[in-house]
Amino acid sequence: MELRPDEDITVKYFTAIIDEDLSYSERKQRQCLYLDALSTLPKVQITYGKFQRKVVRCEADCRKEYQISREKKTDVNIAIHLVHDCLTKACESVVLVSGDADLESAIAWIHRHAPAVKIIVYIPRLEEERDKRRIDFYSSIGVPWRPLPLERIKTCQFSTSVKIDNGKFVTRPDEWALADA
Repeated sequence: MELRPDEDITVKYFTAIIDEDLSYSERKQRQCLYLDALSTLPKVQITYGKFQRKVVRCEADCRKEYQISREKKTDVNIAIHLVHDCLTKACESVVLVSGDADLESAIAWIHRHAPAVKIIVYIPRLEEERDKRRIDFYSSIGVPWRPLPLERIKTCQFSTSVKIDNGKFVTRPDEWALADA
């Protein structure tokens, strides 16, 4: 199975809006530009989770409190879509691009209960993360996995400017362009 098969596909993209509770943030603005461009692709469905703020206390000597944001619902949304699509026979194959160990149970369930569904997992990992990512689970249950071929991403970028649904154009920031793209 290829990362980008020629057959009819649906791409399900799962994310959460960064700094959603802020009226403006540069990070949120950049993400929304990307999502606007992504929404122009007819085979892409975007499903949103949430960021949840939490007050934590420094465990070092300072003991100060500060806020952190944790992405919530994204892994649950992915797992529900995976199982639903397999139960309803909405798919013949699944290509999961994720290194999130929270999805291992859903993949194991599909592998066990819907054996006709072809599964492959691509795990994004940079070379410096090579020894930090758990990769043994999928092999142990007989589900093929591979490192995501990061070198191919250069050929899959949007053009510099993309016309979105409202007729306006969004422009990719220069720092998002990969060398030799």
